[in-house]
Amino acid sequence: MSRFHEMPPHGEANLDPELLVGGMMNSPKRVGGVVHRVATEATGTIHALLAHVRSRGLKWVPEPLGVADGYEMLTFLPGEVPHDMPAWIWEETTLRDVAARLREWHDATVDFPSDGRHWNLDTCTPHEVICHNDFAPYNCVFERERMSGLIDFDLCAPGSRLWDMAYTAYRYVPVMPPKPLHEYDEVSPFDVPEIRLRMGVFLDAYAMEKPAMRFTERALLEAMRGRLTAIASWTRDHAERTANATLARNARMYDSHAAWIGDVLLRL
Repeated sequence: MSRFHEMPPHGEANLDPELLVGGMMNSPKRVGGVVHRVATEATGTIHALLAHVRSRGLKWVPEPLGVADGYEMLTFLPGEVPHDMPAWIWEETTLRDVAARLREWHDATVDFPSDGRHWNLDTCTPHEVICHNDFAPYNCVFERERMSGLIDFDLCAPGSRLWDMAYTAYRYVPVMPPKPLHEYDEVSPFDVPEIRLRMGVFLDAYAMEKPAMRFTERALLEAMRGRLTAIASWTRDHAERTANATLARNARMYDSHAAWIGDVLLRL
């Protein structure tokens, strides 16, 4: 997963490489208006996917520019990528905007020919769309406090709408305890009643007035609990292999948040 902050406007192609700060799993670099990231076995699939959704009208994702010397190249998306959660990120307009963008992404991927392609992740859920799998603030680009772009597609893979919606709601509602369960835990700025109201806002905005796309709060929470448990398992394994204390704390947080969802929200 790459997490990089706002950078200056596009520069000339002959500029020296500039490290995009914030990457936790890789070190993307920007050269002029092009981002260079280490290619993976799934890069060919991801580039085909990006070309596909752009052909469906989603111009707010990067244009794939190919691979050279082990690096994929993508157009740079200018704007702000929030990490410290500014106050405006919790505005209801932001929540609605993000849910609508996620729906647009899903709809644009429905007819992507995915058979026989390599993916870096298996969601183990029914193939309804291509999930982004990390549609969170640190991978969304904003301009004037409105979502204008999406980045980091390494974890894209076929899966269910709810699987993808669950993590986005977890981060943007956010569906977290109002008080930390452990030291260093992330928390929600809202109390439980407000969290439930905001989940409704998110689900309504995603549905776009189509009843078949209006999932229930319970379905979202059940998917979220499973999703967080899966993330905790992956994060814990990676933490053990890399001796990364931050990832170990994150794994504990995901596990405790999944349990909180089951013990509190699913019992209401």
